[in-house]
Amino acid sequence: MDLRAVNASKLKMFRAAIEKQATDEIAEASKNIREKKSAAGKARAELAVREELSRIRAEQSSAEAKFKKEFSRCDFEIERAVRIHRKELIEGFFGEIEGELQKFADSAKYDDHLKSCIKKAENELGDSCVFLACPRDMEKLRTLTKKEIRADNSIKLGGICAIDEEKGLFADYTLDKALENEKSAFSNHAELRL
Repeated sequence: MDLRAVNASKLKMFRAAIEKQATDEIAEASKNIREKKSAAGKARAELAVREELSRIRAEQSSAEAKFKKEFSRCDFEIERAVRIHRKELIEGFFGEIEGELQKFADSAKYDDHLKSCIKKAENELGDSCVFLACPRDMEKLRTLTKKEIRADNSIKLGGICAIDEEKGLFADYTLDKALENEKSAFSNHAELRL
């Protein structure tokens, strides 16, 4: 449903109602003027009609401005509510994914994932790299590699980071970073924008 089209339709209805009311009031004013026909009365009547038309048009313009302002406010509130709801849905969705990643970190497949991360880090950074891991993965990593392993409390879900201090190189293979990247990419899809 296109809110602008709905609002435009409502604005047309209000404009038509105001114009009908204006037409009815003009007809009534014209009838009263005809009843008071006289040379002097006719001139005054024409002035009164013009003033009445000006008053009615001013009321019409004022009403249209109020309706436009109200429609704009409603559009803003609806868009804001949609954004808040969308954010809640995304947070819930990625909360579920985070739970699944935590289950994965506790499964047997996680060791294979760590092996693959270690191999990738060694290929990209070389043999002099040091691994950073969450404290709960320290023992697992010691069984998988002979390289230096340091605890990193910023890694919550799992995976490793690799650093080559001599060359100043860093690579992040954590589940935390993968989830963050997916969340960012998900929110940037054109289909999700208002």
